Amino acid sequence: MYFRPGNLIKDFVVEPVSRVKNSKGRAQTTYDTETRAILRGVIASADPKAVARYSQTGHPCTHQIVQRGGEAAKPGDRLVRGRAHYYILGVDNVAAMGIATIYYAEERLDLDDGSEL
Repeated sequence: MYFRPGNLIKDFVVEPVSRVKNSKGRAQTTYDTETRAILRGVIASADPKAVARYSQTGHPCTHQIVQRGGEAAKPGDRLVRGRAHYYILGVDNVAAMGIATIYYAEERLDLDDGSEL
């Protein structure tokens, strides 16, 4: 078996999404930065089929993250690793048996460490 450097298991912090109304009555998206749940998975560039299926207007699918076990995050949540933020666009529970889960995500490097989008 051949392992390429950088393709081994990495830790991501899961920040669940919450949508609330602010004082002016407008919808606001925030991320819970306090829970600090950890997702361990392998990250790779998204293949063309995943890009076509999960990309949205202004939000292209750029990466796939594969985790052993059942779902630890849902679409809309944010995964953080260092200064990179991965916004989950879709989740695929492979074979619906909880053996592996694939997260389809958009990588954002231009955000600060704040919890608002």
